[in-house]
Amino acid sequence: MVKMEHLETPLVGGDRPSVLKYTASYIIGTEFCERLAYYGFAGSLVLFFQTQLDYSNEEAVNAFYLWNGAVYVTPLLGGYIADTYLGRYKTILFFAIIYLFGLALFLFGSIPGGVNGGLVFTGMYVVALGAGGIKPNCSTMGADQFDLKIEQDAKEAKQFFSYFYWSINLGALLAYTIVAYICQYGLPGLGGETWGFFVGYLIPTIFLGIGIAVFMSATTKYVKHPPQGSMVSKALGIMFEAVVRRGQNTNLAHWLDVASKVHGGSYDPNDVESVKYVTRLFPYLAVMIPYWGIYGQTKTAFQIQGCQMNSKLGSFQLPISAMNIFNNVTILMLVPLFEQYMYPYILSTGWNFSMLVKIGLGFIFATAAMIMAALIEIYRIQNVPAEGKYDDADARDNISPCRNIDDYDPYKYVGWIQGTEDDQPANCWTIASDACSNLDPSQFTTACVDCDYIPQMSTISIFWQIPQFVLIGISEIFASITSLEFFYSQAPHSMRSVSQALNLFTNALGSWLTIPLTLLVNADANDPWIASDVNDGHLDYYFYLLAGLMCLGLAIFVHLAYKFVYVSADELDTLNGSSVKVQDANSDDERDDLISSIRANSGARAISSTDVYSPVMNRESDM
Repeated sequence: MVKMEHLETPLVGGDRPSVLKYTASYIIGTEFCERLAYYGFAGSLVLFFQTQLDYSNEEAVNAFYLWNGAVYVTPLLGGYIADTYLGRYKTILFFAIIYLFGLALFLFGSIPGGVNGGLVFTGMYVVALGAGGIKPNCSTMGADQFDLKIEQDAKEAKQFFSYFYWSINLGALLAYTIVAYICQYGLPGLGGETWGFFVGYLIPTIFLGIGIAVFMSATTKYVKHPPQGSMVSKALGIMFEAVVRRGQNTNLAHWLDVASKVHGGSYDPNDVESVKYVTRLFPYLAVMIPYWGIYGQTKTAFQIQGCQMNSKLGSFQLPISAMNIFNNVTILMLVPLFEQYMYPYILSTGWNFSMLVKIGLGFIFATAAMIMAALIEIYRIQNVPAEGKYDDADARDNISPCRNIDDYDPYKYVGWIQGTEDDQPANCWTIASDACSNLDPSQFTTACVDCDYIPQMSTISIFWQIPQFVLIGISEIFASITSLEFFYSQAPHSMRSVSQALNLFTNALGSWLTIPLTLLVNADANDPWIASDVNDGHLDYYFYLLAGLMCLGLAIFVHLAYKFVYVSADELDTLNGSSVKVQDANSDDERDDLISSIRANSGARAISSTDVYSPVMNRESDM
């Protein structure tokens, strides 16, 4: 075993143990297990709402977005606790245990025959809290293990982020294939489809437990930096004081100046100046919100659409959420090509291919993805078989795989009335008539029952969705990855944690933006856009609406970008007197090289840019 003191000794050459192999590898293994757990859980959540809780499409989408927003808010708490109180190691361990408890609650709540909504939703939000504690700390704790003044460590640090991103991608790949398949179709010998969700969600629970064990097994090997304080709380304090004292001095050049000690405030002038640099980024953060709203459609509206397309591949039934793989593959394939060939070529032509230009292109591709989804929806609707009810064998055989045929069974409804069936079919009801309402249960027959038409799959293949997933993937390369670089590079060293925290928060706002949007488009109960049976709705209108919102965001963004003046690194360096210190051991060149490596490899995670970038970095060397 490699002792901690060996890793702390600045040896060189072959005498120094490999930090990547003997220490950071445990963090990579932990991340793989956690990401498999997270995407295994989240990937089939909408389907769980539809089939196990009998939610309509609108209800399932809104429940997912409410939870998904919480997932992107709680990392702010996790990062703050790590930076201010517990440090990264204890924070990861503490929240991982909370995370495991949440998965266990959800698992027990999903037992077939007794699905408990209270346990399910409690478990969901405990998972959101646990994931939030891990998300901002795992990658940065991995970076903490390397001493960048040592050549071997500097080289291995770049390799670490490549392996780290690939571990995320591998975990997601297994989640969207194996776990998603088991959740939707079950396993023979393990309860079949009836126990599919329980068995499927048991896998993320087990893997998270393994991840915790892996993480703890290297406890004595880790470099553990003590908490150094968070600039997030200081930035919030500066803005709060500026608002409270806003009327005390109206002759100042900037509204935040009133919080400076120079003007009678409580804060160091240098800290106030640093916050000013971040506030100039607020409009650009705002236009990221509709983009994240569109990005989230890959797990909601795209899945709802896919539920009523032909998901068969020969004799194999494809799990609906597996289509997310095409987003992943697009990023994995194109990021290296963009970094090595396309970007250098464009720069060689003399075009100022700036960060804001890339983000704008990302918005264009996101808009194109929504238009493509709308066109595919029109084509899908044109190829839907004639609708039918339960007694129509063809309609029964062609039911959407995201719906339960028992919910459309009038005979089971009769059994429920007579007490021989435990569950009421969700899409059947008693005909409103005196003759049926006053019948003794023993005399109740299907003549008094009506049920909805069975949602039908279109005859076109679900693989027609590939273009919209590919376009979303390209948009992520331009907009998501570049936004990390933009909001990081345009903030002072001490405020980069705050800048990334705000960037992360736009993910949550993008999710929550979709909730009132879905309520709006379904305001007319007789003509909803997102209907329980999408063949009766207007999902294409919804996609066009999202495209229109992104176009509006793009127009605002272009106006803002035209006026934006980039801040040089030298100008930001003048603010290095912040109370949040940068470790002297790592030179600016070394840190910049590492950050460049992160950006170049960021496509390998292929899921979400915020999986890896810490929102509350209290030291540049964390990256």
